[in-house]
Amino acid sequence: MSDLRHDDSEWLWRLSPRDDHLVERLSPCSQISDFATTEAQRDWWLDRYIGYGAQPGDHVAERVPGPLSRAIADDRERRRKLVDAAWQRRQAERARS
Repeated sequence: MSDLRHDDSEWLWRLSPRDDHLVERLSPCSQISDFATTEAQRDWWLDRYIGYGAQPGDHVAERVPGPLSRAIADDRERRRKLVDAAWQRRQAERARS
């Protein structure tokens, strides 16, 4: 796999667990998604997830704008919003109980 730490590709593949899997975790912001620059790298990551016990479809591969620093920042913001929305839903459910 190529070294993505200094990648300035215009587009990348973001690979991460499905959003409904992320919000089940206490702190999905504690990790970032994996990124790939080519379809071959994307496929390698997806195969690797299955090799570690994930089911097909547990992870999503999505094209996102680069460079890598922007993709990581966007991913963190997306995850923060998911966590905030899940927290608000839980609070609303508790208030109704």
